[in-house]
Amino acid sequence: MLDKMSKQIKYGYIIILALLIVANIPVKAGVIVQDATGRTISLNEAPSKIVSLSPSITEILAYLDELDRVVGADSISLSDTWFNISSILKSRDVIDVGGYWWSTVKAEEILRVNPDIVLADKGAHVPLLDFFKNYNITVVYLAGGSSKSIQDVLSDFYTIAMLLNKTSLADDFTIKLESELGKYRDLITSKYKGVKVLIVVDLTSGIWVAGKGTYIDDILERLGLSNACSNIYSWSSISLEKVIELAPDIIVVTYTGSGSNTLKESGLTNLGKPIIVLNQTETDIISRPGPLIIYAPQVIYNVLTRSNITRVTGSEESSAYSVMVIIILVALVALITIVLAKRYWKK
Repeated sequence: MLDKMSKQIKYGYIIILALLIVANIPVKAGVIVQDATGRTISLNEAPSKIVSLSPSITEILAYLDELDRVVGADSISLSDTWFNISSILKSRDVIDVGGYWWSTVKAEEILRVNPDIVLADKGAHVPLLDFFKNYNITVVYLAGGSSKSIQDVLSDFYTIAMLLNKTSLADDFTIKLESELGKYRDLITSKYKGVKVLIVVDLTSGIWVAGKGTYIDDILERLGLSNACSNIYSWSSISLEKVIELAPDIIVVTYTGSGSNTLKESGLTNLGKPIIVLNQTETDIISRPGPLIIYAPQVIYNVLTRSNITRVTGSEESSAYSVMVIIILVALVALITIVLAKRYWKK
């Protein structure tokens, strides 16, 4: 399925190019991509100076072995230990261009490094589009944290890979991800199929959860699990009463600032449900829609194992089957008894 999606993404780019040619729109030699906002970007050649505004984007560049092109990155990327990113970027004196959200980005630093292209997150950086236009800076927006599915994550991967002529590595990643999903879906289906999981991503100003239309929801579904927030759209803040109504079998907290006091204050610890608080490594894997997503199936499986959940759909079905058999046997015995009794009284 993922391999089919990767082909669809690549064919989409080919169709864009064909439409531009048919419409007699001048197309420069090089590469053409459509970003997450629907904008079409044309480059004469692969960019040699890149600014990355998101850790998941920087991690894709690292996976493609293209960190040597990065001249500016967000502060989170500069401290990112995955793929040895922090060491590599700091050894090259890559400029810190600010925080993750658009309001914390240092525009003057971006101008100073004069990039060929800026790779930005649609959910966090769209307000900066006018700035990029005014200073004639080429920007490509990725779905990033706004990814609604695994396909969106793969689309980000292929967009960057197309820009750098590394689509073969994107194909390789797609195959590996499909393999991991299949492997852990089989394991989970045999033990935990249908278990309702509540993913809590933040505990500031409410209980923030991953609802329908998020890449986390897509991962859960592909693994044979049920998202407790399937009737809630996107990333939403819900009340404790709503959590009770949703009746999750397990609560997974990815918010790394959730100490014992924060959890206690949220009221989640009073529900009598298994609560698993992910460590920083696990949180990165679940929270970053980039190459780390390949480890997400294993993290979720390990979480289910640690929770000691005993609710197993297969066992429940077996129990229900056993009860039905017993009922049928009792009914047969009763019927035989009645028939024999009638024959006896007739005699």
